[in-house]
Amino acid sequence: MTDIDRVLRDNARVSLPDDGFTTRVMGSLPPVAAMPRSWIHPALVIGSAALGCVLAVVLAPAGGSVLQGFADLTQLKAFTPAAFTALGIGIALLVSALVIAIETD
Repeated sequence: MTDIDRVLRDNARVSLPDDGFTTRVMGSLPPVAAMPRSWIHPALVIGSAALGCVLAVVLAPAGGSVLQGFADLTQLKAFTPAAFTALGIGIALLVSALVIAIETD
């Protein structure tokens, strides 16, 4: 540690007299509101997205699998039932990710 670092650290530890200013300001602030659990909203969004994905796979047409849908999309065959299923799952996951990213709680 250099001398300037030591001087600055020692100087930062010295408390400044404020004649009760800090106590008055802290006393005039409103009480802290109870914070809702921050994990509930993302858990609900992720759970809903997972449930939507499961339902999309279960309710998809019997002839097309999700992997076949993604293969169809890569080959620009966007109007097959399997492609619609894969696209729906992808959009559901994208929207869920956007909701979680935008949420500012």
